Amino acid sequence: MHESDASHEPAIAAALKRAHELVFAGKLGEAAKIGEDLVNQLPANPHAWYLLSNVHSRARRWQTALECAGRAVWLSPDDPTFLIQHGQCLVAAGRRLEALALADRLVAAQLDRADWNDALGTMLTYCEEPARGRPFFERAVELAPKNSSYLYNLATAQRMTGNLFGAELSLDRVIAAQPGNIRAYYTRADLRTQTAEANHINEMVRVLGNGFRNPQDEITLCFAIAKELEDVSRYGMSFQYLKRGCDLQRRQITYDVTDDIATIDRLIQLHNHAALDSGGGFETEECIFVLGLPRSGTTLVERIVSSHSTVHAAGELQAFPTEAIRAVQRRTGRAVGKLDFVELALEVDPTALGHAYIGATRPQTGRKPRFVDKMPLNYLYAGLIHRALPRAPIVALAREPMDSCYAMYKTLFAGAYPFSYDLCDLGRYYAAWHRLMRHWRSLLGKSLLIVQYEDLVANQEAVSRRILEHCGLPWEDACLAFHEQKTAVTTASAVQVRRPIYSSSLGSWRHYEQELAPLAAVLSQAEPPAGWCLANREGAQTARQAPRRAAPPRAR
Repeated sequence: MHESDASHEPAIAAALKRAHELVFAGKLGEAAKIGEDLVNQLPANPHAWYLLSNVHSRARRWQTALECAGRAVWLSPDDPTFLIQHGQCLVAAGRRLEALALADRLVAAQLDRADWNDALGTMLTYCEEPARGRPFFERAVELAPKNSSYLYNLATAQRMTGNLFGAELSLDRVIAAQPGNIRAYYTRADLRTQTAEANHINEMVRVLGNGFRNPQDEITLCFAIAKELEDVSRYGMSFQYLKRGCDLQRRQITYDVTDDIATIDRLIQLHNHAALDSGGGFETEECIFVLGLPRSGTTLVERIVSSHSTVHAAGELQAFPTEAIRAVQRRTGRAVGKLDFVELALEVDPTALGHAYIGATRPQTGRKPRFVDKMPLNYLYAGLIHRALPRAPIVALAREPMDSCYAMYKTLFAGAYPFSYDLCDLGRYYAAWHRLMRHWRSLLGKSLLIVQYEDLVANQEAVSRRILEHCGLPWEDACLAFHEQKTAVTTASAVQVRRPIYSSSLGSWRHYEQELAPLAAVLSQAEPPAGWCLANREGAQTARQAPRRAAPPRAR
């Protein structure tokens, strides 16, 4: 009997089954021992390699997981289970080009199992293609209509592709069948502005009162309740739930904001004129970078620019950070820490890095002359971007500090921005980010346009024209109707950018002046308020010319 058929032997099948149960229970060490014994005994058994890949994936050891999954696929190249595991590992490793090629193979296979369809839809969504993924979520629900997980995934795809009404109906079904699905409450709360007549506050408060074994469920539900309470102007109560969620989230993570601040200061020190003007780089204007702190208007600007007939919205690409990190690791032969990376990245060949970045964005880019990369965290890589792609225009968003920090504070991010759950951490990080942006402004010259979010809201057409001019694009009226775009949005702003520009979020922090006093204190110590504006405002009207609205009375 061939080794690959050994999984059908009772003893081998029992060992595999036991190992997968251990993985599900979180006992990864025990599961890994079984997997290693199996691959040593039966190195041509793809099921054993698949098991090991699962173990390493759960432990977030992506490179090892990828190698094991690749071995399983090599041994059994047509098995959808192994192909999907390989694709998921490729996505996690930032190798989107290869993941999409593998997804195309799965699409052609016409999958007939619900779990395979759901997994393929998830893979495409993580590759910034939720519109392609949505039919597979629909197929999964069709094949397994009682599976709430598949229905929830369909709802997220409906949200990303603009079917907000359908998403709410799907989430209502999820909650009716599975009242403990806390993610469904959170996603549903964000689909629309709740009203006094139509909201889910009492329902969620009752669920919260039942208690949770998993702190993440309590955190998620607190954020959802806070959001709906703010919608109905119950500001004091909203902040109580928000702070409860943020405090609990902060206790779940090991994080010291001084480490990130040290990295930013190291960037300011080393990524100077001499380092960035060293010559070389890939001479292309194809890519347009939009960056800035989260919730500062980056998705809005991406939608404005990508409404142009010659521009493709590529979403939040991991391509530049991934290729820069890979280049450093190839040069050093090892993984490096953040502070060392800042220095070692300047030794990378900028031309090779520019070419590697463009190659990593394919095949999603290249179908139109230009594309937008809207990865907010690229503000850490702006100097390297300019060095590797000297003709690439960069648009950075800035927002009034208190509004910016409050917008981040009330957002539950998925594994990112750990500074956002503590007001003092937020203030310190914002001040460091502001120093970094002033540094880039002094270094990058005409390559960098800094747009103040408030200016864009107050003077949409004038600022939009300036953004397109900076990107070397002729004006098109469609850029004013960005909210009519049918393309998918995968960010936290997926709902907001379906609406025309609105000003209701400006100054929203003033509902919480007392509660946000610790943040205001940190910011006031960092820099005088008059020095916070970063925008290049020459030739454009400013938000100061817009009438100032008085803050509405507080409701408790």
